[in-house]
Amino acid sequence: MTNNLNEKRSYAVIIAAIISTLAVMMCGLISGLVLAVREHRQNDAPDYGRLMAEHLLVDSASSLRSSMSALRLCNQPEPAEQINRIALVHAVRAETALECHIDDWVNNRDKEAFLNDIATVLHSYSPEKTIKMSEMLYKYSTEFYTSVSEGTTFEYNGELVGGNEMNEPDKDVTEEDKKQAAELIQTALGADRTESVGAWNGHIEFYIERNGKTGYAVVCNGKIIEYSFMREEGVDDTDIEAAKTAALESAEACGYPDLTVKWAEKTGKSVSVIMCKSYNGALASDDCAMAIVLGDSTVAFNSGGCDHDHTDIPSPKKSEAEARKSAVNGGEGTLVVRKKDGRERICYEYRYDLEDGVHYVYVCAEDGKQMEVI
Repeated sequence: MTNNLNEKRSYAVIIAAIISTLAVMMCGLISGLVLAVREHRQNDAPDYGRLMAEHLLVDSASSLRSSMSALRLCNQPEPAEQINRIALVHAVRAETALECHIDDWVNNRDKEAFLNDIATVLHSYSPEKTIKMSEMLYKYSTEFYTSVSEGTTFEYNGELVGGNEMNEPDKDVTEEDKKQAAELIQTALGADRTESVGAWNGHIEFYIERNGKTGYAVVCNGKIIEYSFMREEGVDDTDIEAAKTAALESAEACGYPDLTVKWAEKTGKSVSVIMCKSYNGALASDDCAMAIVLGDSTVAFNSGGCDHDHTDIPSPKKSEAEARKSAVNGGEGTLVVRKKDGRERICYEYRYDLEDGVHYVYVCAEDGKQMEVI
């Protein structure tokens, strides 16, 4: 069975798992780009958003290729892990730009499959394994860049993760599993129509409709891990506080209760909401879910890694006021959990909105010293 979902997906989606802190930083740009492109298309205005998507696609592909080239020089896990984190951002940017720029999904499935798989590899595989795969990662990144910049043919059949499993029926998914997944979507999302279009590795994808709006949803292990609908018409604005509530309610309906809003940001008429688990007040900032709320409706959701458990979190030994001394002109910091150098670290996060964009300073809550600046 061929998974033909891409022919039906809307432009409101964030497909790749936006999991790491660096990737989360891109959400405002990504959702703003998506909505800008679709706004131009609906109003028959000059398609500057589409041109922006094309530039972003080529730039992201170039940056991804450069990161994978540098990965070939690594022989230790620490520098490889840093490269993987940065490259994941480029993969997320490229996939979103591809969604906005490309209409002919039948002939561009290989590009999307490659970006999905390389994002999975960069986030889920150990640095030692990505080092061993670096030549293959560089090879396909180079071919992808050449394709989007020069229009050459790009062929990919799931080699990075061991074959194109999405083009084969999932023998472990039964008709009863599909029925239960469809019922979950109908209950949680209020979908009027659900149509199974593919299954792989326990994931079941559906083409869905709600109030005349088309979209898609993916169910895995009894939870809706992501979904998206076409945007609503006639929405004047979205209230940020109301959006936070709507996003948390949507996450709970999908099977992710007890999340906390990390931040919410206005992008055009919509609000992007980042959510994660809280451990005694420390937010698991590397494992976030994302929702896009438009008006009073959540039009897109991605669970990311928000259901990952964190068990070895050290206790903070420094107060936020003490840690702030290591953050140049910092406001009040947020206590977060991050994995650094292979272990759980607890630190204070300070956000800086500078003239060139957003930066973060992380100060260790154990010794009060700067741990990372990005």
